[in-house]
Amino acid sequence: MNRKMQVAALLGATMLGTSAWAQETDEIIVLSSPFKKAATEVISTTEILTAEDIEGSIDGPLGNLLDNLPGVSSAGYGPAVGQPVIRGVGGYRVDVMQNSMTIGDISSTSGDHTNTMSLFDTERVEVLKGPAALRYGAYAATGVVNGFNRHLNADTEEGTDVLFGFGDNADETITGVFTRQGRFSLSAFSQDADNITIPTNGETEAYHARECEHKQEVDPAHVCPAYTDEGEQEAANTESETTGFAAAGHFGDDETNLSVMLSSQEMDYIVPHEHKHKDQDNAEAQDDAEAQDDAEAQDDAEAEEEHGAEISLEQQTIHARLMHNSPIGPFNGFRADLTSTTFEQSEIVEEEISGQDVEVTTDFDRESLNLRGEFTGAFNDWQTLVGFAYRDDKFTSKSSAGDHGFFIPDTDSTSIGLFAFGERDYGVWLAELAVRFDNVEAEAEYDGTLSSPSFDLTNISTGLARKLDGNLLIGGSVSSTERAPSPTELFAEGSHHAVGRIELGSDKLNKETSLSAELYVRKAWENGRLRVAIFSNDYSDFIYLTGNTDFSEDDINCSEDDTVCFDYAQQDAELTGYELEYKTGFDVGGRMVDATFSYSSVEGELANGGNLPAIPADKIGFGIGTTFNTIDVQLDVEQVADQNDTGEEELATDGYTSVDISASYQPPAYEGLTLSASIRNLTDEEIRHHTSPLKDKLPEPGQDIRLTARYKF
Repeated sequence: MNRKMQVAALLGATMLGTSAWAQETDEIIVLSSPFKKAATEVISTTEILTAEDIEGSIDGPLGNLLDNLPGVSSAGYGPAVGQPVIRGVGGYRVDVMQNSMTIGDISSTSGDHTNTMSLFDTERVEVLKGPAALRYGAYAATGVVNGFNRHLNADTEEGTDVLFGFGDNADETITGVFTRQGRFSLSAFSQDADNITIPTNGETEAYHARECEHKQEVDPAHVCPAYTDEGEQEAANTESETTGFAAAGHFGDDETNLSVMLSSQEMDYIVPHEHKHKDQDNAEAQDDAEAQDDAEAQDDAEAEEEHGAEISLEQQTIHARLMHNSPIGPFNGFRADLTSTTFEQSEIVEEEISGQDVEVTTDFDRESLNLRGEFTGAFNDWQTLVGFAYRDDKFTSKSSAGDHGFFIPDTDSTSIGLFAFGERDYGVWLAELAVRFDNVEAEAEYDGTLSSPSFDLTNISTGLARKLDGNLLIGGSVSSTERAPSPTELFAEGSHHAVGRIELGSDKLNKETSLSAELYVRKAWENGRLRVAIFSNDYSDFIYLTGNTDFSEDDINCSEDDTVCFDYAQQDAELTGYELEYKTGFDVGGRMVDATFSYSSVEGELANGGNLPAIPADKIGFGIGTTFNTIDVQLDVEQVADQNDTGEEELATDGYTSVDISASYQPPAYEGLTLSASIRNLTDEEIRHHTSPLKDKLPEPGQDIRLTARYKF
C-alpha cells in the first residue's frame, strides 16, 4: 500500500468511527500556547509529556525522552547525548527551551554537544508546531521543545521530593532532592554512570567492510580481518557524570509578581569516536606486539582501541519573570522574561598532528542574554498577543593546537524580533494567525577578514479548523518561514576534533526559506483521543552538510586520504510525512486498561533527487498499562523499520523491535513513597537510530534493569 493510500485509509477510519465515540473529554491545557487553552481548542499541533511520563526517563538525554512520540526522534552521540529531531530535522531548526526561554547551551552547534535541560526539575515537556511556535522564533514549520521547570511554577505545592535510582547496564546511580517551602524552592541532582554494555559489536559489518575498502584504496596490500560478532561487551568511552543545583523565589501578589530562578549544572562525558576490537581493525597492532613480546607495545596496541573526546561543561543561568495581570492601556496584561546564561565547555582529544600524537584541548565559551516581553488583550473578538524579543550571544573558542584546532571563530550575534499572534473562536470555526519580523546579525573574522552578514526575516503562519459533533476537529495550517544561517554554518573552518572531521562554512549562504502545510483530524472523548496529521515542508536553499574533497587552503587539504571534510551547502529540498496517535481506555473484567498506538513516517529529498541524510525510519509504537491492586504495570513496544533511503555516504540502518516493561508500587503504609522497577530493551536488541551520527560505530545500550525509590512528603 503506497503512502497516499495509507493516509486515505487512516482518515477514512477516523471519519467512520466518530459517530460511535462518546463526546465527553478531559481537557489538557497547552502551556506553550499564549492563552493557555485546551489542546482540543489549539490549532497548532502539540505533544505533551506530564511529570508521570518524565519520571521514568530523568536519567537520559532529552531526545531519549521524546523518542516515543510520533514524528519525534533522537539523534544520539553516545549515551550522554540525544538531541530531538522533529519531522526529520533538528539542530538550529528546532529550539530547545526551558520555561519558554532558549536554554543557552551549544547543543545546536554540533551533534556531539548535549542539551542541558534538567529533567529532574522538569514537570512537563511540550512539543509545539504550527502558528503558535512563531512566538519563540522561526519554528512554525519545524517546532520547539519547551520544558517547564517546577522551580518557576508559583503554584508548585509545598513539600520535599527525594529520589534514589540505579541502573545495572552502566552501574548508574541517581540521587536528587527538591524542596519547596513557602515562596522559595531548592533542588540538587547528581548522576554517575560507567561505560554502557552493548549487545553486539560497536561497529556494523557494513561499516567495517567500507572502512576496509578505503584502506585498500590507499594500500592495495592491506588485508582486513574478518568481521566476527563478539556478542555482549562493554563500550569504552561512554561514561558520564552530572551534578546540578537550582533555587528560586517568588515575590509580589496576584496582580504583579516576580519570579527568579538560579541554576547551575556541571557535566563530564566522553564522546566515543569508535568502538573497535582487538581481533578486528586493531588486529595488526596486536599481532606486532605479541610477536615482539614487548609489554610497552602491548599497551600501545590496547590504547589504539581507546577513542574518545573528553567533554566537560559548566552552565549557570539566571531567569527572571515579571507578570502584571492588570490592564495596561489597551492590553489586559504583560509578561517579561529575562535570562542570562554563562556556558563553558572543554573538549580534550588525542590526534596526530605533523606525525606526532598530540593532546588537543578546545574550549568553547558562550555568554547569552535573552529578553522577551509580551502584551495580551482582546481586539474585535481576537485574543491577541504582541511582543518583542532581543537576543545577544558572544561565542568564543580557542584550541591548544593553534590553527589546527580552529573550528568556529569568535562570533558576536544579535537578533531583534517583533511578533504578533491571534486566535478567534467563531463557534464552529477556529482561526489562528501569527506574524514575526526578525533582524539577525553575526560578526566574526572569517577568511582573514571581518565578516558581518545580516538577515531580515519575515515569518507568517495561519491555521483554520472546523469543530464538528463528537469533539471532532478537522483543520490545517500553512506557514511561510525564513531562517538565517547559524554562526556555525556561516563561519566554521577547521577541525572539529571531538567528531574527527573538518567543517567548512560559508558567509555567502542565503537565508533558508520554507513553505509548509499540515492537515489533521483530531478526536477527543472521555477516555482517549486520536490524531492523524499529514505534513509537507518545501525548502528553498536548505542548508546541510555534504562531503568535500576539493578544498585546499592553508593547513587544510581535503584531498588527503585521512582528512574528512564537510561543507555547509545549500539546495532545495522537500520533507513529507504523516503521523497517527491513538490513546484510549477500556474496561476488561472490571479492570481499567490504558492503551496507546502510534505510527509516523517521514521522507526527505533534495532537488537533485538524492535523499536527505539522517531521516528517521518509519516507526510503530504500542503501549498498554493497567493496575493490579496497588501495582501499576506498563508494557511498551516500538517497531522501527529498516532505513534504506540513505543520503550521500550514508549506510543503510537495520530496523529493530524495542520492548520495555515497568511497574510501580505505592505502599499504603508509607504515604508518598513510590517504588519502581523497569527493564529497558528487555530482549537485548541491537538498536541503532538512523538519526545518530554514531549509528554505525556504537549501538544503543543493551538490557538495562532499573530500580527507583521516590519519597514525597
